[in-house]
Amino acid sequence: MAIGWLKVIQSVPWSDVISNAPKVAEGAKGLWDRVAKKAGIDAAPDTASPTPDITPPTELEQLQAELAHVSQAQQQLASQLVSATELLNTLAQQNQTLVQRVDRLHNRMRWLQIIGFLGAIALIALWLKTAGVTGLVA
Repeated sequence: MAIGWLKVIQSVPWSDVISNAPKVAEGAKGLWDRVAKKAGIDAAPDTASPTPDITPPTELEQLQAELAHVSQAQQQLASQLVSATELLNTLAQQNQTLVQRVDRLHNRMRWLQIIGFLGAIALIALWLKTAGVTGLVA
């Protein structure tokens, strides 16, 4: 089971992932800036409020009430969009950090493999030398 995951991890083009991580973070930051700017412009409070009358509401009053309701719904959606883009920005930054750490771990694994390989060669050479095999190791 672990070997399958190892193959998946090894098949990931880490150089592409690492090179694109800053672009993803910048894109998320740009999205956040655009959405926050639009939400700040569009999120002006609605000052129109229907006045209670004893008479039945006219068509104009019904349209004003409906417009106020739609405006409130739009403001809620804009605030949700701002929250969602803030979350995307945070996730993009976390992804960039994660990719950098995985790259460091990948490099450490390479060094550990090299050191392990050299250590194994040194142990074999030492064993051969102590076993009295001549001609292989000077």
